Amino acid sequence: MKFSWMLTVLQNQPILQLRDFENKIEYIRNVVAQVMKDIFLLGRGELFLSFIDMADILMKQSPTSTTQHDINVAFRQAMIKIAMDHEELAKQFELTLSLPPVQSSGVSLKSKMTNSWKYVGMSHKVSWPLHVVLTPATLEKYSALFHFLLSLRRAQAYLQQCWATLMTIRTGAHCLQAVWQLRTHMGFLIDNLQYYVQVDVLETQFSQLLNRIKSTHDFEAVKVAHSDFVKTLQSQLFFTEPIRRCVYEILELCFSFSELIQTLRREEFVFSSKEQEAFHRISVDFRRQSSLLFRVLSAAKNHHSAPHIAQLLLRIDYNRYFTNLS
Repeated sequence: MKFSWMLTVLQNQPILQLRDFENKIEYIRNVVAQVMKDIFLLGRGELFLSFIDMADILMKQSPTSTTQHDINVAFRQAMIKIAMDHEELAKQFELTLSLPPVQSSGVSLKSKMTNSWKYVGMSHKVSWPLHVVLTPATLEKYSALFHFLLSLRRAQAYLQQCWATLMTIRTGAHCLQAVWQLRTHMGFLIDNLQYYVQVDVLETQFSQLLNRIKSTHDFEAVKVAHSDFVKTLQSQLFFTEPIRRCVYEILELCFSFSELIQTLRREEFVFSSKEQEAFHRISVDFRRQSSLLFRVLSAAKNHHSAPHIAQLLLRIDYNRYFTNLS
């Protein structure tokens, strides 16, 4: 591996140049931090859009014994497609499927699973000396963050696909108006959540992490800075109840809406009675859940005096839409 080679070269020098050593250590720290952000935190958005496109059909099926291998093949292909930098380091990441355990009766729950996306996570093969910072517990937190961020990215991608599908429909205006309205409301909320996550939280916190790493040569201080970084991400990315549950309910409704629209690939947009019933249920549930999200975020902002939540509320409450609903 490149990093090991760099340190070996330094070790074999007759006289150790301290400045050269410090520069290489800082380079390693920054590159590792960047790759962690690119993979675990979806910093390379084009990589995961490509992966979603390649793996979506497979992942929308029940998991099999080969699913995990197959999605990692798709992930490597997506890396190649975008010419991923630091390829050797990126190879230490592997997608995982955290399937429920076998029941006490000995019957697997796989037969009840209809979508592998619900169980996807990310693991990382940690090399010395990063094992001190990236402990198993920390990697579990990163995997949970990855799952949430990938779910949000999928919702955004699916809604964009719905837009493309709806643009091809020429008739059925009576039903179409309500469908367009729901898709617009979903897209507005998801786009603003995505902006909040990527810009207000991830970019801001990652920049602060790099500054703290650069300002110290003490490994223990790096550990503390990284621990604070992960805790802040969990706090600001809806990992507390009831916000977490509410956000995931909204994402599931976006997935259900997308699935409904993508099955209607026909020129004339006419719902069957069953489809109309499903659409109505999704529409009512989305309105209720999005209004609930606004209320719980408002309560969290008032209770914790959180400026990041205040900024998100300002964006999603455009024209005081949710304020008037409440």
